[in-house]
Formats: sequence, structure tokens, C-alpha cells
Amino acid sequence: MTVGQTAVSPDCLPPEAKGLVFDLDGTVLDTMSLHWAAWRQLAQEYGLQLSVQKLLSLAGKPTKAILELLCEEQGLSIDIPKATQRKTELYLEIAGNTKLVDCVMEIAHAAKAKGLPLAIATGGSRPQVTKSLAAVGLLEGFFDAIVTCNDVTHGKPHPETFLRAAELIGVEPQHCVGYEDAPLGMQAIKAAGFLKAVDVTQMEGYPQLVE
Repeated sequence: MTVGQTAVSPDCLPPEAKGLVFDLDGTVLDTMSLHWAAWRQLAQEYGLQLSVQKLLSLAGKPTKAILELLCEEQGLSIDIPKATQRKTELYLEIAGNTKLVDCVMEIAHAAKAKGLPLAIATGGSRPQVTKSLAAVGLLEGFFDAIVTCNDVTHGKPHPETFLRAAELIGVEPQHCVGYEDAPLGMQAIKAAGFLKAVDVTQMEGYPQLVE
């Protein structure tokens, strides 16, 4: 799957699409390295074992759910609400360094030029999303709807986040294309019955996360 210099491949933007829904971290924004830095610091503070590979396998889940899973797997007992807030604080300290994923933004701009509505469907919290989008100048006016973990009952891989985003832009799920960098997110898009689920990590030029 590739994105050309002047035109977006129909594999990435099918001509029959009527609405596009993007995950945020690791999809629209190259923030996974920032989240990893925050998680690495949090893990040190709370005595959690966490690797890049493990974090990527859980990408898309809310922080609280990731912490609950790690504690269960490692037999630890921590103050999860406090740790969740600490993760947000650590991330917000460095969120101003956020960059865009250019190959994904090509798709977004191409869809925008066609007049298609665009939405964000993220497992991140509203404060994190606001700070990240503001850092790249996309908080106001570009996306027609933004759905965060604060707006849904069930996080990814449950389809609620993507279904809510489709609802807010007024497009039936079967006419929407979803974009994700994480396996749980891809599951959510498929469970939502979208027209297509695009794995952005397979696109040419996608930035890879390393330890």
C-alpha cells in the first residue's frame, strides 16, 4: 500500500468512500514515541515491566485499561486512578513535540479536497487529544468530529469509538473508511462494519517506533 506524490492510492482512499475516520496516536500524529517515553517513565515509577512490543500490542486501549491489565499480569497492586493521571501529566509535558504522519495526512487532505467529512476516533483522553492536535494546528476546523475515551463506554477493540465517530459525521458505517496503526484498532474498525480498514503502518514512509 503506497501513497504517491500527487495522488492517493485507491487502496488508501476508495472512490466509494463517503467519510473517513482516523485513529490519532500513531496514525494521524507521530506520537507513539512520546507515549512510549511517558509510559517508560511511569513504569519506572510504579515498578511495572513494559516493552515497546507490549505497548504496541495494547495500543488503542485507554491508559486505565492498560494499567489494569499490566497489574493483573504482573501481580501488582497500585493506585490506578493516580497512575492514570500521572501518565497524562507525563505525556502533556512533552506533547508539544508532536509531529504529523505525512503519509496519512496526504490521505486526509485528499479527502478534504473531495469534500468528505473527517473524524478522529481515539482511545486517548480529551486533555491529551486537545494538547496534541493544538500542537500541530489541527484542533479547530480540520476534523468534523473527535471521539475520545471520555465519550464512550467501551474502548477498542469494541467498535463503539468508530461507530460514534461515523454517527457524528452523518455517514453510515458501511460507507466509512477507518485508519489505524494498532491491531486492536483494526479489530474495532472491522467490528464496526466499515467499508475498509487501512493499516497505516504498511504505508510507505510510515515512521517506525523503536526502543
